[in-house]
Amino acid sequence: MLKPSLIAVAVGIASFQAVANEYMIEKLAKPTFQKVTLQLDPSADKFSGSVVIDLKILTATKYIELSGRDYSVAMAKLVGESECELANQILETGKVRFSCEQELPAGNYQLMIDYTAPYNRQSVGLYKTVDQGQPYLFTQFEMSDARRAMPVFDEPSYKIPFQLTITAPDSQKVYANTPVLKQSSKNGLTTHEFDKTPPIPSYLVAMAVGPFESKAVHGMAVPGNIIAPQGKIHLADSAAKNVPPILKALEDYFGLPYPYQKLDSVALPEFPFGAMENAGLVTYREDILLVDPSVSTRGTMTRHLSVIAHEQAHQWFGNLVTMKWWNDLWLNEAFASWMAAKVTQQLYPELENHLSLPQNHVMALDAQLSTKPIRKPIKTEADIMDGLGLAYNKGSAVLSMVENWIGADAFQQGMRNYMKKYAFKNAEAAELWDELGASAKKDVAGVLKSFIEQSAYPLIAVNVAGKTLTLSQSRFANAGVAAPAQLWQVPVTIKYGKGHEVRTTQVLLSDAQAQLQLEFVPEWIYPDAGAFGYYRWQLDDKLTTALLDNATIVLDDRERLALLAATDALLEAGKINADTLLKTIQTFANDDQPVVAQTALKMLAQQKAIYVQNDTETQWQKYVQTIVTPLLAKYGLEAKAGEKESVASLRASLINMLGFDAKDAQVIAEARKQALLYVQDPAKVDPYLAGVYLNIAAYNGDKTLFATFKQHFETTTDPQVRTKLLIALSHIGDLTLQQELLEYAMADKVTASDMRILFGGLTKGKARQQNAGQWIFANYDKLAAKMPPFALPALPQVTTEGCEVASWQQTNDFFAEKVKAVPGYARTLEKLQESVRTCYALKTREASHVNAFLKSTL
Repeated sequence: MLKPSLIAVAVGIASFQAVANEYMIEKLAKPTFQKVTLQLDPSADKFSGSVVIDLKILTATKYIELSGRDYSVAMAKLVGESECELANQILETGKVRFSCEQELPAGNYQLMIDYTAPYNRQSVGLYKTVDQGQPYLFTQFEMSDARRAMPVFDEPSYKIPFQLTITAPDSQKVYANTPVLKQSSKNGLTTHEFDKTPPIPSYLVAMAVGPFESKAVHGMAVPGNIIAPQGKIHLADSAAKNVPPILKALEDYFGLPYPYQKLDSVALPEFPFGAMENAGLVTYREDILLVDPSVSTRGTMTRHLSVIAHEQAHQWFGNLVTMKWWNDLWLNEAFASWMAAKVTQQLYPELENHLSLPQNHVMALDAQLSTKPIRKPIKTEADIMDGLGLAYNKGSAVLSMVENWIGADAFQQGMRNYMKKYAFKNAEAAELWDELGASAKKDVAGVLKSFIEQSAYPLIAVNVAGKTLTLSQSRFANAGVAAPAQLWQVPVTIKYGKGHEVRTTQVLLSDAQAQLQLEFVPEWIYPDAGAFGYYRWQLDDKLTTALLDNATIVLDDRERLALLAATDALLEAGKINADTLLKTIQTFANDDQPVVAQTALKMLAQQKAIYVQNDTETQWQKYVQTIVTPLLAKYGLEAKAGEKESVASLRASLINMLGFDAKDAQVIAEARKQALLYVQDPAKVDPYLAGVYLNIAAYNGDKTLFATFKQHFETTTDPQVRTKLLIALSHIGDLTLQQELLEYAMADKVTASDMRILFGGLTKGKARQQNAGQWIFANYDKLAAKMPPFALPALPQVTTEGCEVASWQQTNDFFAEKVKAVPGYARTLEKLQESVRTCYALKTREASHVNAFLKSTL
């Protein structure tokens, strides 16, 4: 009989072959090399190309399958053991079937295909964008969009060398994964023949065509450039400076040199993600790669540097060693996120990146019954995108927990062994677990499987009797939810103290309960030393009071951040009341560490969003002012010489709360003044306050301000300014102007990938969210035609108000009819239903406690 945890693990253990489905290429042929020849002109709307694929037919057959979407085949021919002109049939599953009248014997062949295709305009595949009047071509092939640009075996297990040859107008610069071997020009066109790549999966093939500018990167063992659209290369200095030391830190960690011939970094004016790790040609949203440190916030610089580190980490984890199937994409992204955090903290400790706890971003989502494990069967792209954000954060948090348990040296050695063993090959998660376990001589696989191959996480109850500590685990669940029984193998690190004595002890909790002996009877206990645990914990009332009384003295910054999150979770679980959480937030809002104080303030804003009603709006405004005003008096409205950047970031949060939550008239007036100054000269406004002032001004703005923001959004060449103005426009408060904004977004000044940023501000305020939702319902077809296809399943989140059941029902009624066309809507609606019900139940249960707290405080 299996334990509950092991039953879930056994179900999830199926190899990637077991998830074979109609969306996977039928395994009749295996490629060994692909040559791609393209004729590309950014000023055109379509392109032509040809591929020659060396392959082996594995068994006698009358057809083979490749991946394909959007292209039209002009000629397809197979030459080898037999020869055949091939007919082709486009399948609805993203594949193309190439058929021969006679049977093709097993053996070696060359497949030759000529084809044409349109440039995509939704930021996927080989797509076209226009920046400052100039057309450019870029690629985004992950997860399954290489098939839009060429006939290809578009699955990660087909890891082969590619060789690209691209012909483009003489005026265009052309980049690909490898260096150019030779160029030749004729009739105004230049042909660029690129070197062959090492074995890579198709999703890592990349190219860029346009009138670029570039800046050489020095200090690496391979050549490299920062590549940018015209007029922006002056913003490349930070990237050129920081790419080499980040690369060196990663080479040192892995004990292996960077594995490709060059390392170019390209700034894209239109891009649907943050960045993409294409081997040798890494692409970034331009507002991430191109920054001016002299006018950038700590958040901007952290994103800039950590994303560079994330993509470079992928050059080993994901590129050098590649997953066999998409069910291990979570590991690619989790490891790159984990590694980026480590490198960023190592090289740039002043950014305090160690205070970003990834588990706190996703544990509320992971607690839901509708959430799936981050390693799960994958059939479609919708399956891949479902829970991808969870995979980044939960995966990296679990890796941190395991590293803390087995030790950094053992973890690193296991990683090095894994890289050397599977270099330029495919591997599965279990093969990494084996290497880590062998290095640490611990059951790493058991721990990781219990967290990765089942959803949710444990709630650990802590009890003390004398020196005997008892730990009990059960599945964490929101109040009133009947969750199934589960067990985990949990590395638990306990910190406890008495007087000046502080000790830590560690235990692997594998059963429902365990006991251990402490060195002395503790006065206080903290059940997550270092804040590395992917679990929540609960103390009895006496221990809770003792911990809170000592928290500012005995807990470090990370631990206090985790304590805040744990208290919030206990409210969700129904273990405490909302007034207890509000008191805790109020205490930590005065924390001397600005990051802790800022986190508490964000939690306060979240509580207000849940509980505020028309009849309590004034009380909430006054309460926010009582918390925020003393802090603003302490830190001041303006930056002081020599202050920590975390103070500047906290100041922005304080002003944001006064403007949005307290509706402070002076702050709103100052926001308009600063916003108008910013559009005249961004350098004259404190970079930490610029975005906040722009958003507050827009929320309270008029038609004149709206027009001013649009004008500067269209004309600026600074990616940071453009993004800030786009976010500000998304906050426009007037409902008529909001409708005008949404219509404006359908034109070409707002790109397909901009839409996800635009949606971020549409949900601020109930009336605005309702207004935006009605517009989306009425204009769905043209909106769906513009957005990146994989982004569509997020739309129901925009149209659903947090705790409003009626709002969810309206959303469900609309999108349920579209599930067949967009399968991802089914999962979004399922998760939204649970989150809305949970929020409604919380609000109903705790509203009286919150109102009583406000009344007693004011």
